Amino acid sequence: MKGSPDSPPVTCPGVFLPEKHDIYLSVCILGQYKETECLPPVFPLLFHEKMLFEKVFESAVDPAAVTEMLESKCN
Repeated sequence: MKGSPDSPPVTCPGVFLPEKHDIYLSVCILGQYKETECLPPVFPLLFHEKMLFEKVFESAVDPAAVTEMLESKCN
């Protein structure tokens, strides 16, 4: 299974960042952690990177089995 989630602009109305350090987006999907490059703290944040998440479900024999495994982990 491969996935590459799209990243919409990140907005935070009313948020004040007291420190002006660069920030990044951290994502965890299927037990895999990925981070974007750092950006200046100016909203909206526009991440133009692609993240690829891959996972092999060795015991799955068909797509329905993968669906069942993912649903059981979410419940």
